[in-house]
Amino acid sequence: MKVFLSHNRADKPTARRLGADLVLAGADVWFDEWEIRAGDSIPGKLNEGLTEFDVFLLLWSENAARSDWVRGELESAIARAMHDHSTRIIPMVLDDTPVPALVAPLRHLKVEDGIDAATDAILGFEGERQRRMAMQLAIEEGSLEIVTFHGYGPAVGCPACGADVGSIGGWSSTDDERGDTYAGAECHECGWNDGGEV
Repeated sequence: MKVFLSHNRADKPTARRLGADLVLAGADVWFDEWEIRAGDSIPGKLNEGLTEFDVFLLLWSENAARSDWVRGELESAIARAMHDHSTRIIPMVLDDTPVPALVAPLRHLKVEDGIDAATDAILGFEGERQRRMAMQLAIEEGSLEIVTFHGYGPAVGCPACGADVGSIGGWSSTDDERGDTYAGAECHECGWNDGGEV
């Protein structure tokens, strides 16, 4: 399934999290951060994404309502959906901003219901078990190397700079006065570091 993720840049953290969840569950997601590289034609790349989607996922908010880019993407998606009835437009509301009249009759998703629930609804999963099976398959097919770091947890790369897991190392330290031990992971490329008491 190809999903075009339409959003305003102010809502990018939500878009990024939802996009990552959808990819992990096996969807092919068009997300500007992942598709438009330096030197690319922005309108050209948008046109590619808007002609190849199965699902147009509209993250709707006060920010999106004020965005000419989001409005243009939505108009293009509506025009395409009028001619290709196999495509779906799914609004996901992020705040109490009323959705545009043309998509108001469509079933909405709500961000407060959670990213997992949105992923289930978009991809047609009947709950957590089906989502986990799809994610496991995507991990296996993608040949991801996953390393678990004591004090941090599993990692496939640096969450700050995207370096591969080979650039991440574990660390540990002990507070001799309190007798507490801390551990975590750190990136040797950008210096990112996270962890906690173990």
